[in-house]
Amino acid sequence: MKHAISFFALVLIGFSCVYAQSISIGPQVAYVKTSDAEKGVLMPAGAVRLNLGSISIEGLVGYKSEEFSDGYIKATSYPIMATAMLRVFPLIHIEAGLGWYNTKLEFSGPFQGFPSSTQSEVGYHAGAGVELELGNLIVTGDIRYVKMGELKDLNSINDLKSDFIAILGGLMFRL
Repeated sequence: MKHAISFFALVLIGFSCVYAQSISIGPQVAYVKTSDAEKGVLMPAGAVRLNLGSISIEGLVGYKSEEFSDGYIKATSYPIMATAMLRVFPLIHIEAGLGWYNTKLEFSGPFQGFPSSTQSEVGYHAGAGVELELGNLIVTGDIRYVKMGELKDLNSINDLKSDFIAILGGLMFRL
């Protein structure tokens, strides 16, 4: 009898995972505060999520522009993040992933001697989030800590750090 109940439970879980598969797409916005930036900024983004039951995969592309050292250093970045999400409760998931950050650095004032440069860095992120499904509309909220590689031009100037925390919110539309 125990084996029959276990088998029935596994079959139900398997069917729920099959029918829970979906893909959704939508806008997101993040409040981003880089460790040594003057202030936090809003980062608009677009995301695609592939839901495979208790596991989801997300791709996100965003844009952010920040200032360092009293505005004399401007960093413009296009984060591209790939994130794996594991649902731990019906609405809550934990997440981890990789990001590629194409960053343009521009210098002025006392740092005018530094040439502008564009760099590509890899970063890692981890966090947690929630998803509230309302039919074909999904309201999302995530918090991520992003550990960046070293931006070489920023390291030579007062050891500025480029790690950041992102608080994301968005709407996803199930296709």
